[in-house]
Amino acid sequence: MSGKHYVAAVIALIAAPLILAVAACSSTSSHASGAASAIATSSAAAKAKNQATACLNKVPTTQLLTSSGRTEVFNCLKSLVPPDKVNAFKSCLTSAAASDKIWTSEGRAKFTGTSVPNCVTQVA
Repeated sequence: MSGKHYVAAVIALIAAPLILAVAACSSTSSHASGAASAIATSSAAAKAKNQATACLNKVPTTQLLTSSGRTEVFNCLKSLVPPDKVNAFKSCLTSAAASDKIWTSEGRAKFTGTSVPNCVTQVA
């Protein structure tokens, strides 16, 4: 993915939920808290995607086929969730890594762009 496409994807990832949340909100506090929640979720997803990309870039692709390589990725990502959610997060990531086939280029793109943010949201 080129730099321009990456920036556009990150902006879309952040802006889309915000636009939807703002459009659906009125001036009531319950809607305002919903918008704040959407922004927080969007921010967490963007952070997860960025960190997942950085973590995968630290591990050689051939190591992603090994348990130790996947453990290295997980250890790099576990700071995304509170300590009491680490086991659930590890379970989610382990499943996603296998189903996404993170040792492939397409699999890494799915893992970083979809699966890791989904796991963060799921265990939060």
